[in-house]
Amino acid sequence: MVSARNTVISSRVRLARNINGLAFPSMLRGNEPKLKEFYAKTREVCDSRFKNKFYTVNSLSEIQLSSLIENHLISPALCDNAFAAMIISDDKTISVMLNEEDHLREQCILGGYRLDEAYRTVESVDIALRNKLDIAFKMPYGHLTACPTNLGAGMRASVMMFLPAMAINHTIDLEIRKMHARGITLRGVYGEGSTADGFMYQISNQSAVGMGEDEILQKVKNEVARLCELEEQAQRSIKGANIEDQIWRAYGLLRYAKKLCQKEFADNIALVKLGVIYGMFDIDIDMLNRLINDTQKNTLSVNARRELNASERDNLRAKMINEKLKLYRI
Repeated sequence: MVSARNTVISSRVRLARNINGLAFPSMLRGNEPKLKEFYAKTREVCDSRFKNKFYTVNSLSEIQLSSLIENHLISPALCDNAFAAMIISDDKTISVMLNEEDHLREQCILGGYRLDEAYRTVESVDIALRNKLDIAFKMPYGHLTACPTNLGAGMRASVMMFLPAMAINHTIDLEIRKMHARGITLRGVYGEGSTADGFMYQISNQSAVGMGEDEILQKVKNEVARLCELEEQAQRSIKGANIEDQIWRAYGLLRYAKKLCQKEFADNIALVKLGVIYGMFDIDIDMLNRLINDTQKNTLSVNARRELNASERDNLRAKMINEKLKLYRI
């Protein structure tokens, strides 16, 4: 079977929670006394659990917010609420969104296939918050949430998977429909409505209704195992001179190009990653995955500490991959 190490890029578990007696975020006026209390207690709990930074949506620039979205630390929906805020751990593995769709969206995101570890981490934060806050929970429904599909466990477990061969031979399209029927969603890099740039897909449970946390985790893990097997079959079916030619061309472009737009970079680095899986290159695939994050549009500007124009971003993106690849003897 294809190694999950090369196929699963990251693992994430998110919990949705709300506060008794406080209107859902979409109905907030911003002057509720309980809102200030909620913020203060949440910050107190998070400060006691992990080193972090607290930001309100209004305190960050559009580029800074977009970079956090690119790195899956916050959602686009959070930025639409004037009363929203976020608490992000210094190591960027834990984020707590305040007043997104729900009062609390707690999440842990880890590199690689570490779904159970992600759950244990966010669960420990959730337990501490539940001990301090009056969380909305009612039997037989469980946790009360703004969206009915989150009722109960209020949990979304997801993995980011690299499925190049299934995308190239178009078997992914049929699998998306099959997975939907089994209660699993397969979407693009940034969730609903986004594209699968670089052959990367998010796999997650559609609903939490009627399921416990362990059941949700197992449901997603079953699909990961299935997709790893299907990807292995697809990789065997497309292997040959044509795909190897495409991979070598992609390597040459990334090694020597002086300008690379984001889509061109994503498409070609995906082919080089496939070459690593085939054993054509001895390149660290984790380094390539980190580079994908670091070369995103807004993240480049944040790291440069100034807004870069499109030409500057394309130059810098090419320079970064050039310098990384020249360290390897091919």
